[in-house]
Amino acid sequence: MSFSTFVTDKAGLQKMYEAIISKHETYAPVEKFGKYDYKKVSSLKECDPDSPIAETMSVKPLFFPRSSKIMKYEATSAGTSILETDQDPLTAQRVVLGVKHCDARGLQVLEAVNKWDYIDSDFLKRRENTVIFSARCDKAGTHCFCTSLDYDLENLDALDIAVVNGAEGKIYLQTRTERGETFLKEKLEKSTMYNVQSTNDESEMKKQYVAFAASFRLKMDYKDINEKMAKRFDSPAFEEASRNCVSCNTCAFICPTCHCFKISDEKIKDTGVRYKSYDSCNNVYFTLEAGGHNPRPAKYRRWRQRSMHKFVYYKERFGVNLCVGCGHCAISCPVNISIFDVVNHIASTPVGS
Repeated sequence: MSFSTFVTDKAGLQKMYEAIISKHETYAPVEKFGKYDYKKVSSLKECDPDSPIAETMSVKPLFFPRSSKIMKYEATSAGTSILETDQDPLTAQRVVLGVKHCDARGLQVLEAVNKWDYIDSDFLKRRENTVIFSARCDKAGTHCFCTSLDYDLENLDALDIAVVNGAEGKIYLQTRTERGETFLKEKLEKSTMYNVQSTNDESEMKKQYVAFAASFRLKMDYKDINEKMAKRFDSPAFEEASRNCVSCNTCAFICPTCHCFKISDEKIKDTGVRYKSYDSCNNVYFTLEAGGHNPRPAKYRRWRQRSMHKFVYYKERFGVNLCVGCGHCAISCPVNISIFDVVNHIASTPVGS
C-alpha cells in the first residue's frame, strides 16, 4: 500500500485536531506541575500536542497501564469462582495526539515480547484500536540519542501519522501505516476546512530530518555496544556504574520499553481483585523467591540485568534493542545515572578487568 503526504499550516492542523477531538475519543499531553502526561481531552485548549520531550511522560501507560485489574474472584468454603472484570476503557477506538517518535517506537519494541510465548491480547488490541499522531521533534534534547538506535527515523512505521514542521510555517502530515492512511484520507475527504493539500515534494521534510540528526549531543555505535556488552557479564565496572543508585525504580517506571510487572491480590472477606502493576528488575525484592533466596541481592547485579537486558538479551531474542534513546531515565533519575553513560562505560572497559 502506498502512503500519502499532505502539507498544511498551523491553523489548518489545529482545526484538524479540534475536529478529531470533537468526534473521537482523544488523548494528548496535558500539563500538570510542569510535566505533561497523556490524558483524555475534550478540547485542544486542554492539551499541547507539541509538548517538550524532556517534560513529556511516556505514552506507554495507555497501552500497558501502571496498574490494572486482570481478574475478580470470590473465594468461599464452597470453592473459588471467577467474576466478570470491568470493561477495559483503553481498548476503545481512539486517537492519541503528540506522541514522540521514540515513544511510538517503544510501543513497537514492546509488541515483540507481547506476541512472544504468551499473547497479551489486551496490549495488542489497545494498539490496534489506536491511531497515533506523532509529533516530530525539531531539535534533540540534551539527553536524547534516538538516532543512534536501530531504526529508520525518516521512515519509522511505529506511528500512524507523522507531523513534521517544514520551512515558512508549513506542516507536513505523512501517513506511515494503513491505519493512518485510512484515517487521514477519510478525515480529509469529509472536509475542506483544514487547508490541507496533497504533495509529492518531501524535500523540506528531508531537510528537517538532516537538521534534527545534526542536533544530537549524544551518539553511540549500538552494534559495537551490543558486541562488547555481551562479553562483559563479569565486569567489575557494573559495581562502579551502580554505586550511586538509590533503587527508586523511577527509570523503569517512566521508560517507554520496560515491561516488568508484578501480580498482587487484594481481598476483602470473600471477594478479591487481582492486579497487574509495574515492577522493576532494579527492585531488590523483584527476584526474591518464596523460600527466601534472592539471586540478585547486590545492587550491581540488578544494574547488570537492566543494562544487559536493554542492549544484549532483548537484541539476541527479538532483534532490536530494549532502548529507544529517549533519555527519560537520565532526566528523571535523582542521582543523574544515564543508561547511555552506563553502557558506554561498561563497553569501554577491558574484558576481564
